[in-house]
Amino acid sequence: MTARKTDNPMVDHRILYHDPRFYAAFPTVALRPDGVPLIAFRRARDHRWLRSPSYRLDEAGRNSVDHLDSRSQIVLLDGLPGDGDVPEPRILPPDPQAADQDASLLVLRDGRILLTGFCWYPVPARDGQALRALGIGLVGSPQGAGDLYLFWGAYARWSDDNGLTWSPHRFLPPLPGHGDLVPGLRPLHGGALRGRAVERPDGTILQATYAHHPATGQYASHLYASTDRGEGWEYRGIIAFDREGVAGFCETALTPLPDGDLLAFHRTTGLKDRLATSRSRDGGRSWEAWRVEETVIGHPHDACPLPDGRILICGGYRHKPYGLRARLWDPASGGIGGASEFVLRDDAPSGDTGYPWATALPDGRALVVHYTSDAEGVRHIAGSLIEPGWSSGQSI
Repeated sequence: MTARKTDNPMVDHRILYHDPRFYAAFPTVALRPDGVPLIAFRRARDHRWLRSPSYRLDEAGRNSVDHLDSRSQIVLLDGLPGDGDVPEPRILPPDPQAADQDASLLVLRDGRILLTGFCWYPVPARDGQALRALGIGLVGSPQGAGDLYLFWGAYARWSDDNGLTWSPHRFLPPLPGHGDLVPGLRPLHGGALRGRAVERPDGTILQATYAHHPATGQYASHLYASTDRGEGWEYRGIIAFDREGVAGFCETALTPLPDGDLLAFHRTTGLKDRLATSRSRDGGRSWEAWRVEETVIGHPHDACPLPDGRILICGGYRHKPYGLRARLWDPASGGIGGASEFVLRDDAPSGDTGYPWATALPDGRALVVHYTSDAEGVRHIAGSLIEPGWSSGQSI
């Protein structure tokens, strides 16, 4: 399908958070029980503000910050800032040992707000190199960041007062079949985590995670479940895994379909950046073989159910022209690839952009939060507001 441009008054782009001292990325959004949007995102230091403005734009400056930082934190915005109004976000209490990375929000039917995510444990470079020599897997570049990082696991936390106070991090159970991160000291708690969770009609919460499969080294997508409002979790099984070792599946978003089935939207590796999906017809207890959506390019994708039964599918587009793309998909009308693709924006100066997450607002509009970079190289949180005419079937 041919994408259509975004020069249209039905899409309103806003800056939701921008601060040159920080690298802001990986947002998520959900409606609080009172109908106010709650936006969570990862914020970390961006030391480039200490240099001249031109430093951000040359090759060394662009590559001098990455997605690992010892003070990475989750912050919250309540409501939509007005034009030119960029409020200071609220900082969630961090884990006492590790740095928070991506966040994923889900508001339960009883009003509880559930936040899931994962952490990195920073290790000084000298000690990190010694741990590597013992066969313990750490990532990062000590020359670039000064630290190395040990994956610390996936967690859940919750708020029962509209997001004002939060429980401590509660890490998911170990991922079966995977060895300890540190033998005898730290198991692999759940895997990494980014993507929409679902609450089933019986109250069961389903959340996807991902980790390198020991048989192939490629990512596999896994499913965890909670029957007590997100406080305790159990492992349910694999959603998607390629036994041939070609494809990897990660950053999985789960979405209920109008017929009661579940659909999983996977970011992929080894498949030329194409979307893959998996379907469950029994509430996540088993999954059909994954399939590649040949015409859907980008990562990761979020899939937001709309009140009329259709699904707003949004994905980051890290190919020129960089930006965001979306589809309005009616599950009753055929496959995802048959839904027209729209360019929500194509003005990102680099491929470090995307990670959209959508929600339907009470006034009929849809809000798509994402991160991008401005002309000076500052990564910030943006929102695209789509007028209700689009979500009722009119073309933009």
